[in-house]
Amino acid sequence: MYLEMRRRRWYACHDIPAELQPVIGRRRFVQSLATSDKDEARRRAGLFESRWRGEIALARQSSPRQVERDAEFWALSYRTAPKHEKAAVRDLIHDEAEEMRQMAAIKAGVFSWNDPAYEGLPVHEDVDRFVAIATGATVRLDTHMDEYLSTLRNEAKSVDMKRSTITKFAEEFPYTGDIQRKTVQRWVDGQVKAGKALATVRRSLSELRGYWGYLQSIEMVGEDLQPFTKLSLPDTGKVTAERREAFSPADVVRLHAAAASDKPLADLIELAMWTGARIEELCSLKVEKVGEGYFDIEDAKTEAGLRRVPIHPQLAPTMARLVEASSEGYVLSGLSVTQYGDRSGALGKRFGRLKKELGFGAALVFHSIRKTVATLFEDAGVTENVAAEILGHDKPTMTYGLYSGGLSLETKAAAIKKLAYPAAK
Repeated sequence: MYLEMRRRRWYACHDIPAELQPVIGRRRFVQSLATSDKDEARRRAGLFESRWRGEIALARQSSPRQVERDAEFWALSYRTAPKHEKAAVRDLIHDEAEEMRQMAAIKAGVFSWNDPAYEGLPVHEDVDRFVAIATGATVRLDTHMDEYLSTLRNEAKSVDMKRSTITKFAEEFPYTGDIQRKTVQRWVDGQVKAGKALATVRRSLSELRGYWGYLQSIEMVGEDLQPFTKLSLPDTGKVTAERREAFSPADVVRLHAAAASDKPLADLIELAMWTGARIEELCSLKVEKVGEGYFDIEDAKTEAGLRRVPIHPQLAPTMARLVEASSEGYVLSGLSVTQYGDRSGALGKRFGRLKKELGFGAALVFHSIRKTVATLFEDAGVTENVAAEILGHDKPTMTYGLYSGGLSLETKAAAIKKLAYPAAK
């Protein structure tokens, strides 16, 4: 508030915040003080100042986001105040909060805090939120998102997925104080009801749990707060990775034959059925990694996935053709590439359409061919440690897993030659 002299009379003036002008209906409050004496003008102005501040407080209560912006202003003041002034700023915050309560009470016709109706006023929850934000007891959920993501060593695609998950969640739960186990449970229920795949909900919870752990590590939220644990996730009946099945060897042959008109897909299926490699590993395999009777996988999900795989005699002609015909340095040429460098997406979708056309259900996916190979190894009596090294799994025992230098190519080649499929009909 300030004083302004007009025609030898003092006027009290108080500018209204721009965002509240449409609510209040004017740009500022102006009132004649009917005196030319400045000291008297100051005394009289105080009477109007209290009323105007009350009107502004009421206007703010009609806009929850404005209450948050006002609280964030106080939060900045509190954070940046020198240590010896923090108590004073905190007192001002509580004074502001109390004035909000009083103005809301007056508006509701409650004129005494002793009135039993005072405790039942809905404004208390909003004011408590204002104090929590202003004093830093709760912070915006996405405040530390960028610094958290910068600590991750994930691929760009995974980082972007985490950013998207946190950002979307923060739209519904903008402050850390909004997040409790019961509110997260309701969010989970809503996601499932909206048709989100259970695997997607689980992934989102895992990503949010990771970010929450980071906030705890920098002491933005308490160690005792665990809103993303002990949640109830409904069984939707959908197939999970653990419930996926293996194709029968005959089904793999049928898939390969049905893909004849889509040569890249047919080649992919053939590579998978004789190696057990993952779709991402095969689509990213470079010609330079193919040697005499083997190829090296150096783009894998785990350390165990980095391996040398023998080329089955049945696969050798196809591998030689693909290497000879390659025009871009990859064994499988001409694949579309996403912004993250993924070359398997489009081919994977074509496989999905093909297997659906052949009548295979959700439990059978491209990864099921890998399960088929593992089953064939087991039926042929290939020991688990040999199969694990070909497929890129961790060794089943500590002795082999920690101390073995790895099997010879000859040993693995002998095992892979045991793979056999029925002849195509």
